[in-house]
Amino acid sequence: MSSDEKDGLHSRRKQREAMHRALASTVVEQLVASGCEPGQLIDFASEVLRCIMDGGFADGRDRPPDRGQADPEIQPVEFRLASAPGGVPRIRGPRITLRPMHPADGALLERWSADEDIRRTFSREHLNRVLGLLSEAMDLRRDLPFLISDEHGRGVGMICLFDVDPDVRQAEMTKLLGDRAARGKGYAAEAVKVTLAYAFDELKLQRVYLRTAGFNFQNIRLNEKVGFRFEGILRRSHVLAGNVVDVALMSILSHEFFRLYSLKRADDV
Repeated sequence: MSSDEKDGLHSRRKQREAMHRALASTVVEQLVASGCEPGQLIDFASEVLRCIMDGGFADGRDRPPDRGQADPEIQPVEFRLASAPGGVPRIRGPRITLRPMHPADGALLERWSADEDIRRTFSREHLNRVLGLLSEAMDLRRDLPFLISDEHGRGVGMICLFDVDPDVRQAEMTKLLGDRAARGKGYAAEAVKVTLAYAFDELKLQRVYLRTAGFNFQNIRLNEKVGFRFEGILRRSHVLAGNVVDVALMSILSHEFFRLYSLKRADDV
């Protein structure tokens, strides 16, 4: 391993340690605020360790691949662009299709938002923001909401690039997999990769960031596996399901994306 590779690995480990420390601190603060006493906190920590041991992770067995600490093999991201009304293309991946959202999709978003799991983990602020875009004349140079459809053409989720800034060359991403039956099948990860390919290759952005409110560790882990890096914790900065919670801030830069993935455009496939 070269010196640069060692330095990169050390830096990623430091970032991971900082994220774990910040998240652990946040969990403890939330438990204390809910009335947990020191003895109960220790019991909770012991229960976490027991779950780790029972899950077979203690010695590294069955652990999901860690993109952040390994030297992953370059993976292809296949996507195709097709023209659509309004100038925003329809984007196709191997299994999913992203098409520009329109006002009629608002009812679908509202139905998804009634799901209790989504209400606990997805920001109503982001949902209202997308609904606002659909009810107004969208500035497609600034905000790009897409509906995620599976291989059968069924709408299963939403992914959006907010505040596309051509000067700083960055945008904020938010995503929602609303259909329960579609979860756990890799649609969210594919939608994120295809959207990032479009953002970095077509829009020429340099940075895409996202915010995760509360303790949605599954979402944080998904973002990490795709290639996002932890930047910090925005303490007590968001209201989620009626509670003021911390927000994890993560981002990915274009050179980091292209170090992990190679692109296969329409004329390449």
